[in-house]
Amino acid sequence: MMNKSFAAITAFAATMMTASVAQATVFQTDYHAAGVWQNYDSTNEVFTFKYTDDGSNDGFWLVVSDGENPKNNANEYAVLYGDRNTNRITAYTYDGENNANSFQNGQLLGTFENAFTDAGDRNGLPLTMFSIDVAEINAAFDAPEWDGVQTAEQGGIWFHKSENSNFSYGADGSILDYAFSDASFLDEANTPAGSINNSPNCDVSTNFRCNPTQFAAATGAEGSVPAPGGLALILMGLAGMGFRRKG
Repeated sequence: MMNKSFAAITAFAATMMTASVAQATVFQTDYHAAGVWQNYDSTNEVFTFKYTDDGSNDGFWLVVSDGENPKNNANEYAVLYGDRNTNRITAYTYDGENNANSFQNGQLLGTFENAFTDAGDRNGLPLTMFSIDVAEINAAFDAPEWDGVQTAEQGGIWFHKSENSNFSYGADGSILDYAFSDASFLDEANTPAGSINNSPNCDVSTNFRCNPTQFAAATGAEGSVPAPGGLALILMGLAGMGFRRKG
């Protein structure tokens, strides 16, 4: 289990404008109708995410892929838990279940402190964003099935924003409990992503989309799902799939 704590990348926009990052390929997926945007810098393995936040959604769980809907696909992706109250993101292996309980069954991959920053507003609604270095998460396992957190020419997403979120944590940063009253969802596969090469003028803090002509309209929309009740502990078959941690 990795219990290392990572610092969130709060100056990612400035870094994007330096010469060293200018050669990076950034895949941008636009879920504009749902008020969600994401960037993945495939060279530096930095994942950036922005979403509308009216103040009622103080938590989330998020899984992304390079095309397929990540939901129901166990042991391939990391799930990111966002806690606005403590300004923390916690990463686990996603267990493939259609609920918020991967932290009970999966392996802790790391935590990111001071993760969230304000990102302006959209149609009067505040925007929240975070940028995190996911290189160690992506390299956590030797199994060919493991993708961690990354997108490419297409994006898949499973994103739930939760209301009245209450996280509790262990001494190692692991999540002991995650309770909430309600959640919205964005659940989509194979959304075309714009690929921006050699783009030193992309400032994700003020103009997240960088080049709007490189986006396709998303058809996904948010909905409402009930808060989960008590669910049985489901063990992940990591050993059966040949997962082993890199040394």
